[in-house]
Amino acid sequence: MSQYTLLTGDIVSFDNNQVTPIKADGEIKTNRFGESLFIPHSAKTAVELGKLDDNLFNLNKLMRSGYADPCPATRVLIETKDPLPDIDGLLIKRRFSIIDFCSAEIEKQHTKAVLDALLELEHVQQIQLDEVMQLQPPVQLSAK
Repeated sequence: MSQYTLLTGDIVSFDNNQVTPIKADGEIKTNRFGESLFIPHSAKTAVELGKLDDNLFNLNKLMRSGYADPCPATRVLIETKDPLPDIDGLLIKRRFSIIDFCSAEIEKQHTKAVLDALLELEHVQQIQLDEVMQLQPPVQLSAK
């Protein structure tokens, strides 16, 4: 089973669409696409308010993007009108000039502290998962 450290610091395992909380307190949900989400209780309000995109907790997307532990960081997109302050464990990769977003990595060992610091900033509008689509080789169909 693959293990995932979520941005809240909660840890779950995920395999064959089965979610197992390891060190986690939250709710397992299935979205309209049949994908499994684990919404930690500590993030529920921020998800409901739109500050945290629920894809941050979409285990199918985390798996497809290669964010299973021991991957050391989770890439995110942060919607913000102002530059972000220095936060230990947050590495700003790129600030986009035509839209109010920056690309960043959050080190998993600092996830909870970084998330708490970002959510306290008034100018942070939303945090989203920066999905990395893994290219798969084309499937060869056998001739009959």
